[in-house]
Amino acid sequence: MFWGRISDIIGRRNVALIGLVIFSIASYLISKITQDSPTQFLAYRALQSFGGSACFAAIFAIIRDTFDGVKLGRAYSYLNGSLAIIPVSAPLIGAFILETNSWQYVFTLFSIIGLCSIVWTYLFTAETLVKSKKDDILEKQSTIEVYKSVVTNKNFVLYLSLTLVGFLGFMFFLTIAPLYLIGYLGVSKVSFGWMFMLIAFVFMIGSFTVPLVVEKIGIKNTVSIGILFYTFGGVLIFALSSFGIWQTYVLPMAIIAVGCTIFVSACPAFALEDFKENAGTASGLFSALNFGLSSMGATYLATVINLSSARDISLIYIVIGTLVILTYFSYSFYKNKNIAK
Repeated sequence: MFWGRISDIIGRRNVALIGLVIFSIASYLISKITQDSPTQFLAYRALQSFGGSACFAAIFAIIRDTFDGVKLGRAYSYLNGSLAIIPVSAPLIGAFILETNSWQYVFTLFSIIGLCSIVWTYLFTAETLVKSKKDDILEKQSTIEVYKSVVTNKNFVLYLSLTLVGFLGFMFFLTIAPLYLIGYLGVSKVSFGWMFMLIAFVFMIGSFTVPLVVEKIGIKNTVSIGILFYTFGGVLIFALSSFGIWQTYVLPMAIIAVGCTIFVSACPAFALEDFKENAGTASGLFSALNFGLSSMGATYLATVINLSSARDISLIYIVIGTLVILTYFSYSFYKNKNIAK
């Protein structure tokens, strides 16, 4: 939320560079921490996340500045596909790195990647927010008025909610899958990484496919298909839960991942399409609410269910899918009714 508004004032490129500097410094500091310094670790991780969030806000705003219409939808779809692949594939990559290195080595790599990104951004990334536009933004509305215009926009709220459902599905999987598959079923860490790669592959294919589907059948029908996959996957895990093997969890989860992919890939462009002028503020708020609420939601759900029960896990997806069905189609009915009047 903080960086989005700042990017509307000082520019997307500057925010990205500041964020990368903070991220790189924090990563280096973490790499020097010993195992008996948990408070320091958490403090530096928070600083690292603060820097990383600047990059998220800048990227979303740059895309909104650059594209419109169909191209905007494609750009957000490809971006979200790339972003979601990273946490899903990380366990496999991390497992291989930690086979021969300490955990601090991972953060050393982060700091090196951050430095390379600073150089790349400085040399090859152009500023997409022109000065005249900056002046207009500062003169027309106060910060409170800008945020109010975003959170009261019906399209923003609806499509943010659907994107949130998609990310919540992934975050919940990322939270409970290690505990269920490794802790309860006894799957090895490397095998667990390969299972995550299956989900990453589904998301990657979906991210390149969803924009084409939206162009062919429209956003409403595309979202309906997403709801179907999301809920059906949950029902399938529930039906197969008595077998207690990894296949009856991971394969239905791949079906759920299709639904998550549709929400995450198709909806951001529709949430942000009305905010060409305040793209940074809207993008920052969108990212903050999306990642923040989905993470907190997944953490909370993981504390209130039996993590050794695939049936309990499946009920989360079934309930969320059902709520989405009721909410989305009630909204569509209400909207069509008002148009008819």
